[in-house]
Amino acid sequence: MTDNIIEVKNLTKIYNEGNILAVDNISFEIQKGEIFALLGPNGAGKTTTISMLATLLTPTEGEATVNTFNIRKDSKSVRKSIGIVFQEPSLDSDMKGRENLELHAILYGMPKKERRDKINEVLKLVNLEDKADLYVKNYSGGMKRRLEIARGLIHEPEVLFLDEPTLGLDPQTRRKIWEKIKGLNQLNITILLTTHYMEEADELADRICIMDHGKIIAMDTSENLKKKLSGDIIDLEFEKIENRIEFPQIFPEIMKIEGVRNISLGDSKNNQETMPMNINLPANMPNINPEMIQARMREIMSDPKKLLNAWKKFPMATQMFLDAPLEAKKQIAKLFDDNLLEQVPDSIKTELIKIKKGDYSEEDTDFEPKISISCEDGGKQLPLIIQKINKNNMKIKNVNMHRPTLEDVFLFFTGDAIREESSNRIKNIKKFIQMRQLRK
Repeated sequence: MTDNIIEVKNLTKIYNEGNILAVDNISFEIQKGEIFALLGPNGAGKTTTISMLATLLTPTEGEATVNTFNIRKDSKSVRKSIGIVFQEPSLDSDMKGRENLELHAILYGMPKKERRDKINEVLKLVNLEDKADLYVKNYSGGMKRRLEIARGLIHEPEVLFLDEPTLGLDPQTRRKIWEKIKGLNQLNITILLTTHYMEEADELADRICIMDHGKIIAMDTSENLKKKLSGDIIDLEFEKIENRIEFPQIFPEIMKIEGVRNISLGDSKNNQETMPMNINLPANMPNINPEMIQARMREIMSDPKKLLNAWKKFPMATQMFLDAPLEAKKQIAKLFDDNLLEQVPDSIKTELIKIKKGDYSEEDTDFEPKISISCEDGGKQLPLIIQKINKNNMKIKNVNMHRPTLEDVFLFFTGDAIREESSNRIKNIKKFIQMRQLRK
């Protein structure tokens, strides 16, 4: 017997006749009673993963079980075992709170007496007893999210899926939702949530899984993930610097200081541009030679076919392009004609097209004279770092040093480029999911 309530093996989802690989051969387990957080940039595959586990989307490949039921072979039993709160609001605003819950209970086939008692129970659980007979259109954002959580609990699920449960809520309301989630977990309900709020995952989750480009790239407790970025983060802000091109010339000298692992432009909360020659290596790869990787990447970056292959297979290669300076991107853009451009992943294709059209100039990128340094024993190394900077006649305006946070971990594994989803594709997927939900 296993304590796992969710087991996922080689799960894959491909959209649009094989053109979009949304979830790429992922495997993981979630134990009964666990709060498990899925983190990742836009388009990482989080919502698609939840949708497959909830039987709202059919996997292209792979298998998964929820509460021992196979998501392909016994979808009806899976749906009886789960509750789900979607990222997009799905309440009927022209109905009262109680009526929304009543409708949901009827769809689940609950007898009249049983559903009346259960509705009162879940309303009390989310503190909406006195608001049950108000129309939902008069609810605040936080009240709507609490009502959606109540609706997901009507049929006493073993597992609750929460897709961005506090998105757009004010800090006080978010805290109240956190308290409700913790309370549900104490009732032995297993919770799988997605969120873009790092402090939310840090506060709630027993374990954290970071996804990017459809793959799982890190999974552990928050504390263990932070330990992989052992050391300190030093953020330095400078007085105005006239020539940004000369600004990174100090980097090689700082990198010579013992314990310094990485330097990037921008501070740790707002990285702007990771230097292409300083590759972030995971802490569990101590024997890899960075120079060897850099040489290999230079070779790949000069061959469009090798680049295409690398972009499709390796998140690091994609991120290196997205983080590269504009001049480097312009050189790469010259390698791709219209035919090759059609084979490029969407996030990179958009950038290349913009460069080819001449729409992308250096002025498009805001520049702040800040750097972020990751290093061991920051207190000891800081005087040496400042000494190097002073020798180059650069004036420091502000210094901030802190231990790695979950946000630092997230940026370490996923990079800092803004990701954009195809709005039409996402809307179509959500519409399809909603129609599937209504039919079931």
